[in-house]
Amino acid sequence: MQSYLFHGGVSILRCERPLKYNLLTILILLLTLTACGNTTLPDIPAEELVQRAAERMKESDGFQFVIERDGAPAYLDPGETLSFRRATGAYVAPDRALATVRVIGPGLITDVDVISVAEIQWQTNVVTGDWEELPPNWGFNPAVLFDDDIGIQAVLVADLSQIALAEPENLVESEGPDELLYSVTAVADGTNLYQMSGTLIGPSDVTIQLWIRPETFEPVRIVVREPEPEDDELESIWQVDISHYGELIDIQPPEFE
Repeated sequence: MQSYLFHGGVSILRCERPLKYNLLTILILLLTLTACGNTTLPDIPAEELVQRAAERMKESDGFQFVIERDGAPAYLDPGETLSFRRATGAYVAPDRALATVRVIGPGLITDVDVISVAEIQWQTNVVTGDWEELPPNWGFNPAVLFDDDIGIQAVLVADLSQIALAEPENLVESEGPDELLYSVTAVADGTNLYQMSGTLIGPSDVTIQLWIRPETFEPVRIVVREPEPEDDELESIWQVDISHYGELIDIQPPEFE
């Protein structure tokens, strides 16, 4: 379609359809470039990504976490009556954590609250709900799990081998962040994991996968897979989701009546 504009007796030809098509072409090009930008990330060696992720955790004043386990029971007590299923809570550096822990026992599925200050741990009683201090070999201690010297950060720095890049991934469909993340796989020596987790993970080698935010290098998900002791064809899976870096919660020992 053509139209004419008249200015001072001079006719100017205006071509409308090509302009419309040009705008449409530009829009499609921009959308294509945006989509392409969402499927690639800058090339960074896998070992460097892991080191930066560990450093980011060490630099953080705290964060929130969700830990879930599937597979064989991971018992929290020497008598093997209560096993770990899930924990939701917060960590504050250098040595404080609180969590609500889902435990499973004979004919029982319940939540208990846990507060950890360094190696001292308190838990609400499964029956009465009253706070009680736990023996050193009991329970799930998230303060130790995220300790700079012996926790996940230390494992990432010292205990990984066969470190490799996997395809970048968006975890939104599995309740993760809606953004493209680096993904790294590795094998972890289970010895330190065994001590750090209170014997819940390891001591055999395990496979590990990390998803790391590209701009801040925050690890947002860590998945540990370990073979079950009685059947190598089966595996137990630990998933640790970390979020809200730098948002701190005041964590104090419980008050006893």
